[in-house]
Amino acid sequence: MKTDGKLFTTSSAEETRMLGEKMSGLVLPGEFVLLSGPLGAGKTEFVRGFARGCGWEDVRSPSFTIVNEYHSEPPIIHADFYRIERASSEEFSLEEYAAEGCVVIIEWAELWESPDDLPAWEVRFTLFGEGHHGQDDHKRHIEVFRRGKGPSFALEFGSSVPDISEKRMEK
Repeated sequence: MKTDGKLFTTSSAEETRMLGEKMSGLVLPGEFVLLSGPLGAGKTEFVRGFARGCGWEDVRSPSFTIVNEYHSEPPIIHADFYRIERASSEEFSLEEYAAEGCVVIIEWAELWESPDDLPAWEVRFTLFGEGHHGQDDHKRHIEVFRRGKGPSFALEFGSSVPDISEKRMEK
């Protein structure tokens, strides 16, 4: 079951990081954040902002290492399944990290076979607009949903992120 979501529009990497930073105050230790969208859509920039909000500055894409751990508060497990054909939840034991109080953020989450009942935040990135010469040249829609059991999304997210266009989504 998905809750009502919100749609954000960002125009730069910094705005995408700002949205990630705002979300870091909403996600609880032990929760998952599932990121999906095309290459270059801003998923890693979102994670950089999220980690910044948790007190961690050195975020690197785990495209080759698959999983990075950031010793922030709360700790963050940052996985990237871009180079994985299909990953089952048992293969990477990400639920164990969550059980230990880590926030688990997965890029290319559509390639991960998560349990159907996994409570998680889903964040979907879509590029649009004329510019395709680098991340700052395009605008992106970022849809944020909450699935599974958990607090009401509308109550949790509260006010909009400064300088970022927001629109309520009904699902």
